[in-house]
Amino acid sequence: MLLSVLAVIVVLSPIVIVHEFGHYIACRLTGIRVNEFSFGFGKILWHKKAGDTDYQIRAIPFGGFVEPAGPMFHPQDAPEPPKPYEFAAKKWYAKFFMVVNGALFNYLLAAVIFSTLIYIKGMPETDPLKLPAAVGAVAEGYPAAKLDLQAGDIIRSINGKDVATWQDLTQAMAARKGDVTLAYERDGKAMSALVKDADFKKDAPTVLGITVSPVYKPVSLWEAAGLGVYQCYYWTKFSLSSLAQSFTKKKAPELAGPIGIVNIIHKSVHTSLLDFVFLIAMLSLAVGMFNLFPIPILDGGYALVYLWEGLTKKLPTENMLNKAASVGMYLLILLVLYASYSDIKRIFFKPKAAAAVTQTAADSQPAEAEHVQD
Repeated sequence: MLLSVLAVIVVLSPIVIVHEFGHYIACRLTGIRVNEFSFGFGKILWHKKAGDTDYQIRAIPFGGFVEPAGPMFHPQDAPEPPKPYEFAAKKWYAKFFMVVNGALFNYLLAAVIFSTLIYIKGMPETDPLKLPAAVGAVAEGYPAAKLDLQAGDIIRSINGKDVATWQDLTQAMAARKGDVTLAYERDGKAMSALVKDADFKKDAPTVLGITVSPVYKPVSLWEAAGLGVYQCYYWTKFSLSSLAQSFTKKKAPELAGPIGIVNIIHKSVHTSLLDFVFLIAMLSLAVGMFNLFPIPILDGGYALVYLWEGLTKKLPTENMLNKAASVGMYLLILLVLYASYSDIKRIFFKPKAAAAVTQTAADSQPAEAEHVQD
C-alpha cells in the first residue's frame, strides 16, 4: 500500500511541477510578476521568498499552482488600469502563451521521456524480412492457443518448408491447405506440433494466432529525439481519434478518472522500471492534451478567450465570462463523476470484460511497430 502511495506521488509530482514551471517560465519571459509558485495544496510546509515570488511546498502533493500578479481579467469598472507587471496588462499573445505553456511543458516532458526510452531500448524493427520467426505471445481463441507454444519459441518450418523470417512464416501460412505441421525450437531443443484444419477460424483461415517477438535496433540520439516527438503526435492523434469515434458511433467514451489513474499507477509499480517511466510520459501527455481542450476554466478555455481578444480587440463581458466559468465547472464535475463511475464499473464489477492489454514501453516505441501473425 505504501509503495503504491509513493508511486502515485513519484508519477504525478514531475507532471505537476513541469506543468506549473511552464506557466512560471512564460510569466518570466513576458514580464508578468509571479506572486506564488506552489507545489501542492493545503498547509505550507516550506517556503522561500526570492525577489517578488514566494516559492512553496505544501502538504498535499497532488497539484500545484502559479499565481501571477493581478486578476486574469481586469474589472471593467476598475478606477485604474492594471499595473504593467500584472497579467491583465499584457497583450493577448503574451496571455495566450502563458496559459498554454503549462500544457506545452507537459508535452516536452513526455517527448524527453519517450526519446530517452527509445535511445536506451532501441527502435523496434518493423521489416518482416529482418524479424526472426520467434513467438512473442500467443493469442487466446486462435489455433496456437491449443498448442504448447510459448514466448521465445522459434518457428523453423511449416509443413516441411523452412522458415527463417517473419515474412517466411506469414507467406507459408497464407499458402496453407488443410492441417499445419509446425517444427519449432525451444532452448535448443527441436519440437513439433500439429494444427488441425478445423481449429482455424472461418473468418481468419490463415491466422495462427501468435505475435512476433520484438527486436530492437540501436538509434542515434537525434533519431531518438525525433521518434520521441513523433510518439507525442501519435498518441495525441490516437486519443483524439478514439474520442471522436466514440461520439460518431454513439458509444460512451472510455475515460480514466482519479480512481482509474491510481489503479494504473498501482499496477505499473509492479512492472519494469522502463514501463513505470513510460507511464509518466503517457500521463504527462494526457494532462497536457486535456488542459488544451477548449473548456472554460481549463487552460484551453482561457486560451480561446485570448484568441478572441486578439481577433476582436476586446474581451468578452464579465457576465459572459462568469457564465462560461460556471458551465466549465459543472462540465468538469460531470466528467470526473462519469470517469469515476467508469473506473468503478471497469475495475470492481467487470474485471474480465474491461481488462485491457496495456502496451508497455517495450512494445510502444514506436506505437505502430506491432506484428500479428496471419
